[in-house]
Amino acid sequence: MINLLRMFPFKPARDELLRARYNSLLNDVPVAILTALSAIIIQMIAFKDAVDWKLSILLPGIRMVVAACIFVFWFSYRSRHADLNTIRRRLQIAGIIMMISGLLTFNRNLYLLDLTDSFGHYFLIFHTTMYGLCFALILSKMGPAAYLYNLILISSALLCVSLGNIEYQYTLAALILMFEIGMLLAMRASNQVFDRMVSATHESNILLEENRRLANQDTLTHLPNRRHFFMSVDQLLVRAKSRGECFALGIVDLDNFKPINDVYGHHAGDLVLQEIGHRLLTMVKDNIEFYRLGGDEFAFLLRANDAQASLRQFGEEINQRISKPMPIKNEIVTIEASIGACVYAGEDDTAQKLYEHADLALYHAKRNNKGSLQIYASAPEAILTKAVA
Repeated sequence: MINLLRMFPFKPARDELLRARYNSLLNDVPVAILTALSAIIIQMIAFKDAVDWKLSILLPGIRMVVAACIFVFWFSYRSRHADLNTIRRRLQIAGIIMMISGLLTFNRNLYLLDLTDSFGHYFLIFHTTMYGLCFALILSKMGPAAYLYNLILISSALLCVSLGNIEYQYTLAALILMFEIGMLLAMRASNQVFDRMVSATHESNILLEENRRLANQDTLTHLPNRRHFFMSVDQLLVRAKSRGECFALGIVDLDNFKPINDVYGHHAGDLVLQEIGHRLLTMVKDNIEFYRLGGDEFAFLLRANDAQASLRQFGEEINQRISKPMPIKNEIVTIEASIGACVYAGEDDTAQKLYEHADLALYHAKRNNKGSLQIYASAPEAILTKAVA
């Protein structure tokens, strides 16, 4: 079985093309099988009185049962997501079934040719030609298997023309060949258009995804940007209000960044921001996300049921990471950060309101105790709560 599968390697240049062909065949295979069943029934009716019932009824009936089983299997799996290896294996097996079916039809036609009269000969030729053309065209996304199947059936039809009791054999053979050439050109053109559409769609999706990434990512630090920050806050608010979850929002501002820009230049400042971004990225977890809002200002979102208590330890961790010395132009510099934060409090909170609360807490942190974390409190008598000295 493994050797047979290797005879029909279905490996297009790109994985997205393989999946697109498979998805197309999910709709095409049932149509092809129903067409095959119709063709078998017509053949059974045409030969029911001409040959023995085992040839006219039994064998076609077995083929109908097999085709029906394939139809049920394929139809039942049409909506299931499959990985690429599974897709490739299914297409290879389908290609083998096509080859076996084509060879059985070829041998059966030759056998029936000796048992039928002139009408039977014409019927076999017409039936095999139409079946070979239509079935291969419907399943053209199968690739080489569809072309080989078509070649087997058209060869069978031409052999019946040559050996049967047929008038104007050369004219009929020429007509079959003309239809065959036209069908092959149609298959090739259809596949090329399909492949180009898939490639264009894939490239468009890549560009769209890249544009989406650039629109939501800071190019200097590779952290999510300000736009992404507010989108994330809106999403967390929806979840918090519907599920009763809790989260905290914080703004991180570098205290002594401007002197570095003034003394060492903006390139050195960019290197500092990149290093800070890298350090913050190492702290990202399933419930923690960092963002760069612009300049030397960063932000974070912390999802936790005890967000108020978690902020205290988290603020210390941020300051420890940021304050580690870093080399800049043969000098060692140390950066500190002030942090303002607030905790989601209820239904009336919005992304802008939470940001303003955290910004107010940050203002008091920078004014009263740089390098500390201040948490906004809504109580009038205690506007701010000092969390980290």
